[in-house]
Amino acid sequence: MKIYKFGGTSLGSASRIKKVADIISGALAEEKVIVVVSAIHRVTDLLLESATKACSADSGYSSILDELDRLHLSIASELFSGDRFDEVSAAIRADLSDLHNMVQGIFLLRELSEKSLAVVLGFGERLCARLVSFYLQDRLMAAFFLDARELIVTDANYADARVNMHASELHIKKSLASFEGVPVVTGFIAAAPDGTITTLGRGGSDYTASILGAALGASEILIWTDVDGFFSADPKRVRDAQILPYISYSEAMELSHAGARVLHPLAVQPAMKAGIPLLIKNSFNPESKGTRIESASSPEIRDLRSVTGLTSINNVVLLNMSGSGMVGVPGIASRLFSCLALHRINIIFISQASSEQSITLAINPQQAAKAKKILEAEFIGEIGSRQIEPLVIRRNLAMLAVVGNNMSGHPGVSAQLFETLGKNGINVIAVAQGANEMNISLVIDSHDEDKALNCIHESFFLSQRKVHLFIAGTGTIAKSLIGQISAHRLNLQQEKDLDVVVCGMVNTGKIALDDNGIDLRHWQAALVPRVENPGIEGYLQIIRERNLHNTIFVDCTASSRVAEIYPDLLLANISVVTANKLGMAGPWPLYRNIREAQRKSNARFLYETNVGAGLPIINTLNDLKNSGDKIISIEGVLSGTLSFIFNELRKGGRFSEIVRRAQEAGYTEPDPRDDLSGADFARKFLILGRELGFTLEYSDVVCESLVPVECRGEMSVSEFLYRLSSIDDWYAEAIANAGKEGMTIAYAGEIRDGVASIGVKRLPFASPIAGLNGSENMVVFTTERYRATPLVVRGPGAGAEVTAGGVFADILRVASYLV
Repeated sequence: MKIYKFGGTSLGSASRIKKVADIISGALAEEKVIVVVSAIHRVTDLLLESATKACSADSGYSSILDELDRLHLSIASELFSGDRFDEVSAAIRADLSDLHNMVQGIFLLRELSEKSLAVVLGFGERLCARLVSFYLQDRLMAAFFLDARELIVTDANYADARVNMHASELHIKKSLASFEGVPVVTGFIAAAPDGTITTLGRGGSDYTASILGAALGASEILIWTDVDGFFSADPKRVRDAQILPYISYSEAMELSHAGARVLHPLAVQPAMKAGIPLLIKNSFNPESKGTRIESASSPEIRDLRSVTGLTSINNVVLLNMSGSGMVGVPGIASRLFSCLALHRINIIFISQASSEQSITLAINPQQAAKAKKILEAEFIGEIGSRQIEPLVIRRNLAMLAVVGNNMSGHPGVSAQLFETLGKNGINVIAVAQGANEMNISLVIDSHDEDKALNCIHESFFLSQRKVHLFIAGTGTIAKSLIGQISAHRLNLQQEKDLDVVVCGMVNTGKIALDDNGIDLRHWQAALVPRVENPGIEGYLQIIRERNLHNTIFVDCTASSRVAEIYPDLLLANISVVTANKLGMAGPWPLYRNIREAQRKSNARFLYETNVGAGLPIINTLNDLKNSGDKIISIEGVLSGTLSFIFNELRKGGRFSEIVRRAQEAGYTEPDPRDDLSGADFARKFLILGRELGFTLEYSDVVCESLVPVECRGEMSVSEFLYRLSSIDDWYAEAIANAGKEGMTIAYAGEIRDGVASIGVKRLPFASPIAGLNGSENMVVFTTERYRATPLVVRGPGAGAEVTAGGVFADILRVASYLV
């Protein structure tokens, strides 16, 4: 014999009741079945609303009751016809008439006790059980209505009654030890010893089914609902949540108590005591295997991973009682818990400091004010004498539970959990763990709940991890970066178990957003005009509101305004990868703020491309410093444009002609003076100087401009290029004179003894810089270890593809840290 319990959504319409009848009919072919039903979907809420309105003298209660009439009679009209409909509707109308009379009495008396409310709420299950039993009869099953008030005995706590198991077992065996047909039992309701109706709490129909199954020794208890079973997390909040084919009784209880709404928390106890498996099945997908709940000694359960599942309660209140007068005083905790129990205030979470100086409780928000009031009355003496501080309530919090039998004795679970939260900037306000080690419960800010669930789930359940990118800028570097991500994404998924998801792109006028990832093949079509949240500040607000785990902000602009928000991003624990030099080469106060924010944050800040595009210059310098080497000097060429010009000069070209060719080839900015000024070169050496620990501003860098004095001022590009020929002879002579001494010239930079200088320098032909080709860049590190033979980093240091590749590499470095 099996117990089949069907929830309200499974019975929410005539078509659904027909499907339930199919499931029952199929089961009867193998063995006997007892059916337990909840109220039809939404009915319990409507009943509660009608009673509440009636008690408040709101005549609107009547329209709600009329809606309930229409709902039940409409379902009946679809299930039955002719004389049978008349018979069924008469029985339904009789119950509905009793309901109307009951609620009208509440309206007249303006009084709604728990006892009266239990009567009103119980009509939902009674009406549903009648409909189902009548319909099963029409399907040639010998079904009969059975009121659970005749079976389950409780105390007189009408709203959330405690079951007398012994008395209930006697009643159940008396009624059902031997039966024919299909009993259709009302879930949720029971009776006090005097026969008055009580209820088992919301979702109590699961409990009803478990009590019946345990008393009768059922082979299985099947809970039919609208999901495929227990998931590793709420699939509505964690898209990658996985179905759990097996969990233990203890795990089911922990998950249910901590917020998983698949099963009533108390439903596990009777089944566990009797050793009867529970199955969670989906009535909309009966072919799915569902979740089987049984002893933890089962091989299927023993072989599961350390963490079985996550769950959360998304609105809790923390109540904190603290004070020096609590230390070493016996009875404080006893008084606290006894006081709350006396007033039927449920405690969701308990955490106590080992010093005994504070006790923190999580409770339902609706009970918070009452709990504070009664506890302050209980401890009025201690509060008055300042032995205990006034109680503090903290709202807008969520509780997360990480549950698993195999967490016990498994080192590293807590470390992995807190490391994952820390990397994502999620503050843990309170924590509790039982000695059995199967549940770690955390209280966090409710705004971080989804983020926490997703990053924890990814850490413990998924081999493939995700990072979420929000890109600023859609210019040449961004286009190249998107192309590289798109081309390499599948390879990263397959070989590195990493998914790089671009969730946002923005420029000054347009924006594209998709938490599941923008289609990178058509990203330009995804951009739409910006209407709300203007400016880079608006983009930051959007990123904060979305609050995705493993978020990386990628700056592909050359905007000082974007650079100015780096500290805000870092303080919000959002990692930053930037190709924009105007942060690290910006004013010293901005640079200092970025560094301070970086120290305070768990986020990462990478800017390798600021100096050498795709060349590993910053990383090399940091490796030298971190390994204890002393940097004597840094020399180099950090402009692809200027490297090309001087490399061509050494071949015998004329300066003005080379500049013109460079412009035509796209090596220079549209106005070559931007390159010849050396400003960009100077910013790169400013960054290197700051990396060495020197307090430098841009104005401290000695920078020689290659724009002749006579070519400065207002003039067109063409006029500038024409006038530039006036210095061709000077460069030709400088090259010749240097050559006579075994030297050449180059536009190079140097940092030595805290002084950064950039300009035209004479170099021996043996210098690494003299051997550059084309638009190559080079940095030469002379250190204590690399004094005789300096360490050289050489390669292409400019171009959208190279720079985008460096940005992509930084993204992957951040990803390796986050995941």
